[in-house]
Amino acid sequence: MNPDFFRAVILKVAFKEEPLRRAQAALLYAALTGETFTADILPGEIVGDDVTLAGCAVGALATMRLLERVDRVKSPAKSRNGAWVNTWRLAHGKRNTALTWLRRNEFPVEETQQALL
Repeated sequence: MNPDFFRAVILKVAFKEEPLRRAQAALLYAALTGETFTADILPGEIVGDDVTLAGCAVGALATMRLLERVDRVKSPAKSRNGAWVNTWRLAHGKRNTALTWLRRNEFPVEETQQALL
């Protein structure tokens, strides 16, 4: 992991723990659908005006091996002006681990489990 990125994640965990956890939960919910996605899916209600939060959330989940990179595409978000971004999916065999992460961080999972069965 790049030392600058690692420092950014540590600062987010230390000073913006709740926004980071919400962003990670939203990404895990997206991953549990089985579709690929970009970090651009996170709405403004979650990331606010923090332009680094989505990347830190994805990077932290990828470091935990819950998400895996699939491809690089031009961002679907108009605000990104066609920037190239990574597409992600739930890592193979990590569905139960993702559900456990959500439970331990006090996010609801019953609805998610039923929808995916």
